Amino acid sequence: MLSHYFPTSYSYYRPGIEDTDLYNAKWGMLMSFLDLNNLDLVPAQGIAFGIIGFKSDKGVYINNGRVGAGEGPIAIRSQLAKLPWHFGNSVRLYDCGDIDAPNHSLEDMQMALAAAVKRMRELQIVPIVLGGGHGTAFGHYLGLKESMDPLEELAVINMDAHFDLRPYEHTGPNSGTGFRQMFDYTLSNHQIFPYMVLGIQEHNNNLFLFDFVAKSKAIQFLTGQDMYMMGYQDVCLAVDDFLKDKEHIYLTIDMDCFNAGHAPGVSAIQSLGVDPQLALIVLQHIAASGKLIGFDLVEVSPPHDIDNHTANLAATFIFYITQILAQNHQIIKSIK
Repeated sequence: MLSHYFPTSYSYYRPGIEDTDLYNAKWGMLMSFLDLNNLDLVPAQGIAFGIIGFKSDKGVYINNGRVGAGEGPIAIRSQLAKLPWHFGNSVRLYDCGDIDAPNHSLEDMQMALAAAVKRMRELQIVPIVLGGGHGTAFGHYLGLKESMDPLEELAVINMDAHFDLRPYEHTGPNSGTGFRQMFDYTLSNHQIFPYMVLGIQEHNNNLFLFDFVAKSKAIQFLTGQDMYMMGYQDVCLAVDDFLKDKEHIYLTIDMDCFNAGHAPGVSAIQSLGVDPQLALIVLQHIAASGKLIGFDLVEVSPPHDIDNHTANLAATFIFYITQILAQNHQIIKSIK
């Protein structure tokens, strides 16, 4: 049985009379609830997406950020449920519940998320994790790794204003340490950590982090200013160069990567930030690689949001990323 796991038992969208009309359907109308602790479940046929929430901002609190991201999964679900359904009957969509443990450590919750993600992969469901602080990332990553052959490499692309590579010996895991945890995990297994960060803001990262990156193998980054000057085509080429010898990708999107005008409801406000339109093209390009096996959106903080701008942007990214993943699946299926 999964620990700190709670299946979803309530709807985020009220089905209307159009419930069976796919031309007018919304995501919330097509959502099925799935209990990952049900041992009678069989692997999904075709392509299936599974949403799971990570209802914790403990790491944000430890990292002195603005708390509130624990409410992110509900806010994103509510916005996602309103979006139009464009997949017909070819795609299955599941709400797999939440990881929630207010009286336990972030590390305990990361382990619980890892077990849930591994279970979703066993059921051939593509995990879409809704944070929560960016402490979400290590749990998601670990679940993906544990579902793979130990010798297989998992590349990480993080769209973020921060490296999140801080040491955690004294503080314990927090929202700024997730990728250092991944680095240490791969190091302990005598592997390298292929990591690319898109949208770094120099004024948000201490100099020792740039020094750590410079001394580390397989870590690459583009600043937000790099992306602005390069344009989407050259950014996509840089991503292709990073991915050329990689088999599997884990994608994580920290909503503090975007300008406060687009994403005001985040744990760490961003005065500059990446343009969401540019980001979307790059995210779809990553999805089109055929290598993406799981993704998440983190640091949506509803108490600081304005008219659900940030939650809606996160839901919109999910809409377009899954669209590409579903198209890829149909292309591969037609070739076979």
